[in-house]
Amino acid sequence: MEVAIVTAVFILGLILLIKGSDIFVNAATRIAETFGVSEFLIALVLASIATTLPEATVSAISSYKGNSGIALGNAVGSALANIALILGISAMITPLKVDEVANENSLIMLGVTLYAWLLMINGEISRIEGLTLVLIYGAFLYYLYRKHVKLEEIEEESRGNVIKDIAILFLSGGMVILGAELVVDSAVKIARGAGIPEVVIGVTLVSIGTSLPELANSLTAALKGIHNVSVGNIIGADIIDILMVIGIASIIRPIKVDPSIVKVTMPITVLVMAILTVSLFRNNKVGRKTAVTLLLVYSIFLYLLAQGKVYIPG
Repeated sequence: MEVAIVTAVFILGLILLIKGSDIFVNAATRIAETFGVSEFLIALVLASIATTLPEATVSAISSYKGNSGIALGNAVGSALANIALILGISAMITPLKVDEVANENSLIMLGVTLYAWLLMINGEISRIEGLTLVLIYGAFLYYLYRKHVKLEEIEEESRGNVIKDIAILFLSGGMVILGAELVVDSAVKIARGAGIPEVVIGVTLVSIGTSLPELANSLTAALKGIHNVSVGNIIGADIIDILMVIGIASIIRPIKVDPSIVKVTMPITVLVMAILTVSLFRNNKVGRKTAVTLLLVYSIFLYLLAQGKVYIPG
């Protein structure tokens, strides 16, 4: 009976994940059409907020309870998995061609990650340093608004529709997140029941589970041929992870940084971001060669994690 229940929960989670992602991508596309901007920009801001808001909330609560290291581990681990694993898988299925606006934003992502890495070198991210991360995100949103959004050009009739679509975006994002939770929890129980070692479960299902919503949305967008949503969601989620998740957590409580994050995880994260940025500047595309490189780097990271040479709190 227990096996049947766990299996049913797993199937329910998959349904929520797949259907929610489909609705999510369609809503993002409609919002982009209403604003008259690239789908990439909508995914960069609204879609990424919808999928990372729960993660930011959990990290803030963890920091308040004195577990700020968990917030840092989640943020950095997710940022790495988003690009190396999720974009790698998506681009292996179909090369992702995006608008030129992706170039400058990938460079911004790389720049803020280098800045965060610099803050970690002394072994702690202080409240003041966390505040600078949050302020940078605010400046980033203001820059995008001033450069790309023209609210006065949106017709009155369309304003009601765009509010509805934004609500749908966030609700479907919630469906995806709930589906991901159900899939991961039930998959862990099935794996344990099958006698799979805990270290293997931790390195695969648990560590990848936090990025499952982004994976579902990016894969759905890639399969629908809406590549801007696929790449924009990932870059936007990484910018939020680095600036907002780490920033808010360190404002609540200064973060003690594990040396392996500074010496191993952050260099690998910066490396995959640099690979993505170079690929986008070269031909506005994430091709299969880039995908293979990203997946290879991530497999090396998983090996180091399994060997205990890198530690991610949480």
